[in-house]
Amino acid sequence: MKKGIIVILAAVTALPLFASNGDTLNIGGVVPLILNLTVTPAANYDNLDLVDAAAGSVTATLAGIVIATNNSAGWELWITSTNADGGSCALINDDGDEVTYTLAYTGTGGAATTAVVATTGTMYGEAISTDTAERYDDTGNLTITYTQGADYPSGYYSDQLTIVLRAK
Repeated sequence: MKKGIIVILAAVTALPLFASNGDTLNIGGVVPLILNLTVTPAANYDNLDLVDAAAGSVTATLAGIVIATNNSAGWELWITSTNADGGSCALINDDGDEVTYTLAYTGTGGAATTAVVATTGTMYGEAISTDTAERYDDTGNLTITYTQGADYPSGYYSDQLTIVLRAK
C-alpha cells in the first residue's frame, strides 16, 4: 500500500497544475529625510555696540544660516530667546536692566523676513520662515535691531538664542 501511495504522489506532483509564464516583482526604496541647519556666527555677535556716538536704531547681522531639506511638507525655522517676555526680546544685564530688540531672518529663496516671538525659558517659538517645496536650500541672515543709547546703565547685556529647524 505504501508503494502505491508514493507512486500516486509522485505522479500528482510531477504534473503541472498551473503553467507560469511570468511573475510580479514589487520594488521600492527609501529616500531618507534631509533636515540640515548650519549656523555661522557673525563677527562680534557677542560684543554688540550698544552705545555709539551716532546713537539710534541699528541693525546688525548675528549669524548666517544655511538650510537644506527635502521634506515634501516644507520646513519651519524656530528661534527662541531666553529673555523673551510676552513676545518682546531683550538683552539683560546682571542688575536686570534691559535693551529691547527684535530679530529677523531673511532668506534668499523667498523666505519671509519675520520678527521672532518667543516665550521665556521654553523651546516654544514662532515658525518664522517656511517653504513647501520638495527640495529646498536656503541661505539667509539672522539680524538684530535695537536702539543705541548712552544712557544705558553699565554692565554686560546678554541673551541666549536657540535656533531649531523642524520638518513641517
